[in-house]
Amino acid sequence: MGGVIGIEGRKDAAGLVHVGLLTLQHRGQESCGIAVKEKGKDVFNYFTVNGLVLGKFTGDVLEKLKGENAVGHVRYPTSGSKSGILDAQPFIFKSAHGNIAIALSGNIINTTEVRDKLAKEGAIFQHSSETELIVHLIAREKLPIENALKKALAKIEGGYAAVMLFKNKLIGFRDPRGLRPLVLGKLGKSFVLASESPAVEVLGGHYIRDVKPGELIVVENGKLKSTFYAKPAARQNCIFETVYISRPDTLIRGMSVAQARMAMGAKLALQMKGIKADIVMPVPDSGFFAALGFSKASGIPFEMGFVRNHYMGRSFLRTTQHMREIVAKLKLFPISDIIKGKDIILVDDSIVRGTQSKKIINTLREYGARKIHFAVTSPEIIAPCFYGVNTPSKKELIAATHTHDEIVKEIGVDSLTFITIDNAAEACGGNEGAKGFCSACFTGKYPTKISKSTLEAR
Repeated sequence: MGGVIGIEGRKDAAGLVHVGLLTLQHRGQESCGIAVKEKGKDVFNYFTVNGLVLGKFTGDVLEKLKGENAVGHVRYPTSGSKSGILDAQPFIFKSAHGNIAIALSGNIINTTEVRDKLAKEGAIFQHSSETELIVHLIAREKLPIENALKKALAKIEGGYAAVMLFKNKLIGFRDPRGLRPLVLGKLGKSFVLASESPAVEVLGGHYIRDVKPGELIVVENGKLKSTFYAKPAARQNCIFETVYISRPDTLIRGMSVAQARMAMGAKLALQMKGIKADIVMPVPDSGFFAALGFSKASGIPFEMGFVRNHYMGRSFLRTTQHMREIVAKLKLFPISDIIKGKDIILVDDSIVRGTQSKKIINTLREYGARKIHFAVTSPEIIAPCFYGVNTPSKKELIAATHTHDEIVKEIGVDSLTFITIDNAAEACGGNEGAKGFCSACFTGKYPTKISKSTLEAR
């Protein structure tokens, strides 16, 4: 996860990137930053800080971020240090090619091997994040920056998308399988690169297309050049982007995430056709559109039985289990008149460890729910993700360590239905079943080779 945005050729570049980061805040809450470059100067004006975007980039801060080209980042730590300013991006580096600012979303899964090799060759690392590897690899190539970058990217493996500033250029690239998202948009005569389409549209720009897997985009003086640093593999974008991560108004595969989630809900309604209930209600917020789709397909009334405290953030993104539990207690408020005495179909996006689901179910019981049928818009998560989503080790995943009946008993529901992989893929716009998506967390079959050291770490 994490979120990136870059814009070229705007006097108000820092302010626009700031607004874009506010739109991408759901992708990372640990730290944030903006780097800006003035044309003709080989130095960056930049600011990085721990915490949320809102309130950190004051007028005084933005005033100092002068320049026409800018990149920004919100961080969600899945590797590197779990907190602290050290790994707040964008990173700024001096190299023989010139100064570079880079911000990356995702994970490089052969980090240990590449880092060890570079260290033996004399590389000194300033950060624990793997983003730095790319710059060290570039520095070893005595080629023009674009060719050096292509050579560097050929040596890494994983799921990632990045934006970069070099001289007067805005550069963007996406991994060869398209695991992590990156979109191309335009604002007037300026091009914009961002993790999700709303970050372009909120600026008054328009979404053009997704950056293609393995594509390298270079924008300079309002002109765009597209090449490929790798032969695109079969497209396997992360299905969890649609299930949970992305905003409902984000376009993925030409359809909004909201539309896809409603389709998932409709698919679940068909899977649960024999189950009777008084109401369908979501676990806010990612369950909202799926519950609406379920209601429309089944004819069972839709109700909001929880009010969410939006100031608590997304508990999935908290980096310790203790913090997840605290946030889970504070963020959902039950509405007793809607819940009491009802048979409920409860719709949520996933069950990971099962602890939060159990707390939500217990809350519904305390407020008088009669029966609870749990409908989940992702299949059983049985394997960790190595491409940027912070799923835990296999031993912590409830679906990897419990049978279906054991999960039902553990979380305390009357019935439990997971969407099938093919139904989820079809709802997300796939016409080849699960083949068009990375669904490794549901199958344990990874689209890339996973190194021994990476597997041992999880």
